Amino acid sequence: MIAQNRGMGGLVQAMSGGSRLQAWRNKSLAVAIYEQGSVVGLTDAPAPFGFRYDEVSRFAHQLVKQYVNQSYRGTTTTCWVWLNDGRSHRFQCQSTPRHRNVVEDLRQFVDPRIAAAQLPVMFAALRQGQSVPFGEYVLGPHGLTTGTGRKQKHLLWAEVEAVAVEHGFVKVTERGRRRTWAAPSTAAVPNLTAFLTLVREARGGGA
Repeated sequence: MIAQNRGMGGLVQAMSGGSRLQAWRNKSLAVAIYEQGSVVGLTDAPAPFGFRYDEVSRFAHQLVKQYVNQSYRGTTTTCWVWLNDGRSHRFQCQSTPRHRNVVEDLRQFVDPRIAAAQLPVMFAALRQGQSVPFGEYVLGPHGLTTGTGRKQKHLLWAEVEAVAVEHGFVKVTERGRRRTWAAPSTAAVPNLTAFLTLVREARGGGA
């Protein structure tokens, strides 16, 4: 009903899952992915959270891998969604070497679609000389900014050596310097896919 009322289009995939503790408590996460949006909630939740991809103002994620005695035990994936109307929600699920993580499956599907809905507005802002905020980073026509107050610093595009996601951090390195210029966690850089796309375009002269 939520998907129909919100005009989310046809159903692409429906799935459910969670940790063994969630299953034991009958608190497994149910996910329904549609062409234009998704509906997520606990299997016994009376009011699941639904959102269209073009309604998302910010989308962030974090992956944490668990090891015990150097043996991999699973990954916890957390996603945060903020909508233009002020609503927000957090999704979290754990995987094991034997079981898939439904939140990770959701992230892989919705992330590029959210970015596709956001990028035209972001490109237009940059062409008009405006900056676009991405949490810990602010991306402008001439370079990147991070920090606030006395700790604020700027890096021109010509000074950027690389921007990459490494071990859960969004790492920026400055040309000619060994030390990392900045490296906030992925959770601190919402709309990460759109951010990386704009960085590639800006460094190539396309923005």
